[in-house]
Amino acid sequence: MAPPVPASGIWVPAITLFNPRNDTIDLSSQTKYFRYLSSPEVGLAGLLILGTNAETFLLTRQERYDLLCCARTAVPPGFPIMAGVSGHSTAQVKEYIDDAVKAGADYVLVLPPGYFGPKGPRGGEQMVEDFFDEIATYSKLPVLIYNFPAVCGGIDLSSSLIGRLGKRHKGKIVGCKLTCGSVAKITRLASLFEPSKKEFAVFGGQSDFLVGGLAAGSSGCIAAFGNVSPRALVCIYNDWVRGEGENDKAKRQDALRRNAMLANVEEHLKADGIAAVKYAAMNTGLRAGVVNRYGELEGEELFRPRKPYPEISEETKQKIDTALGIIFESGLET
Repeated sequence: MAPPVPASGIWVPAITLFNPRNDTIDLSSQTKYFRYLSSPEVGLAGLLILGTNAETFLLTRQERYDLLCCARTAVPPGFPIMAGVSGHSTAQVKEYIDDAVKAGADYVLVLPPGYFGPKGPRGGEQMVEDFFDEIATYSKLPVLIYNFPAVCGGIDLSSSLIGRLGKRHKGKIVGCKLTCGSVAKITRLASLFEPSKKEFAVFGGQSDFLVGGLAAGSSGCIAAFGNVSPRALVCIYNDWVRGEGENDKAKRQDALRRNAMLANVEEHLKADGIAAVKYAAMNTGLRAGVVNRYGELEGEELFRPRKPYPEISEETKQKIDTALGIIFESGLET
């Protein structure tokens, strides 16, 4: 049984591996990938299945359910799983929540309804607040609010709205993921919910402000870059937390230096989105036993985005390879 509030640390929104020859999820490779990420040697706090980087909106309902079941079978007993259950309508989200319960997920992560943009059919913040009220009341699993304006037509949830919902649905809405990049929101929400009480977890949605978020009171991050360099992010998180606990300024400075290094690498991935993340994640795939140059499928094929989205250019691949070399030369991801 997972705790009511997600554990602090590094969570990875795992990518989805497709067989491009028949456009299906390669569940065998996916199992190996989930198994590696959830292993003690990596040290993650949990996995997000069906997040943005899983290309969730390109999956059928059955594929979403199959991926969740695959993850629950692959990870060790008791390892926390958060399920992305976002949809365009309240009815869809409720269906996905039911599937997440059935598949054995521990938490659900929900975007606001963003198909019509900030105004929506009725308009404004009230529509979003009503939506989360209904979802929190309905869900049998603890809910985290997902703020990602870039994929929601520009809808950007305020810290006051998130705070109101968390207070109103205490024990039901138990956290948020902020992919808006706002450390200010982390600061405000951390002041509303004391981390020591473990009633609400505030996660950054990108790893390039991991240390900044931790300094402001975050619980860690749920970051796509964890597919690329999971152990490096865990190392930075651990150094910062231990440095705070031991009042060790050197550890915290080291965590900040390493985070800056990774942030410069991560910048190369943002412009090309999921396709770039998946290409860069092949090194993790190699460690997981997914990439096999002599198998039926080359590793690079499995790590391409689902159609109709194209893979990145050869020029971009070379830039990513060069950037990743910095991480491995530094010894951060050994």
